[in-house]
Amino acid sequence: MKPGDSPFKLSIITATHQRATALRDVALASLLQQTDLDFEWVVINDGKDTDTRNLIQSTELPFRHQYLEIDHPQAGFGLCIARNLGIETANGEHICYLDDDNSLRPDCTATLHTWFKQSPHSQFCLPQQWRRRDVIRNGQVVKQGKPFVSPSPETTLNDLITQQSLFDSNGFTHKRTGSPRWNPRYKIFCDYEFFLQCVSQCDHASEEQFFFIPEILVNYIQTTDGIIGQSGYGEWARELQQLYDQRLTYKGIKAEWANWMPQAIQKYQQKSQVPLPAFTR
Repeated sequence: MKPGDSPFKLSIITATHQRATALRDVALASLLQQTDLDFEWVVINDGKDTDTRNLIQSTELPFRHQYLEIDHPQAGFGLCIARNLGIETANGEHICYLDDDNSLRPDCTATLHTWFKQSPHSQFCLPQQWRRRDVIRNGQVVKQGKPFVSPSPETTLNDLITQQSLFDSNGFTHKRTGSPRWNPRYKIFCDYEFFLQCVSQCDHASEEQFFFIPEILVNYIQTTDGIIGQSGYGEWARELQQLYDQRLTYKGIKAEWANWMPQAIQKYQQKSQVPLPAFTR
């Protein structure tokens, strides 16, 4: 399908901060390989990086796109602020997320179009990811993690809500109209908190308005030099405590959804006494 054949339904948001090389070699490269080009790419240059600007301006893209720039925020998590701008600017009926250092499988956009066409009343969906966790030192991979697929085919919505199964926003897709906004007060748990907002908006019909795609549509390599990799357990405990304190604001979810948090907070607080990043423990 070529751009212009039909009204586009999907906007893919990529917020990037001074990583033009990853943006070009990973995220953009995967978008150029999509079998269905009927989508919009919204790129937000967090920090107005010159290399990122030059990359987008010098690349001929076979799909619709928007390029936006923001000053790197002095307060709040820039990724959340940039994604919010993307939601406000996007034209697609559905919003999908792709980080600059992750990639979509070639059939991702085609599959998303098919699933939402079959489930027009669904508010959001989550595909599977092929994942790996690598240890980086001085810019080099010193330990390559064992690949795994997440979430598992048996994953339920409750598994994701209670963190029995991993949620990550890459490939996560939701309707744009009425969408919640990303909370810049969170960094470690920003994806999870946004997911809770999405579920909370479903007025107790979340199981019917969510579908899990049991297909691997995303490649995600997590490293020790990323947000999670550089974080410590103390940060995990503080953000999770903040979530727990605000648990009653997520009204569309059963009251006991956060029962797992106090024990996890205590565990993170205990582990924070060990002076190592959370990723490596």
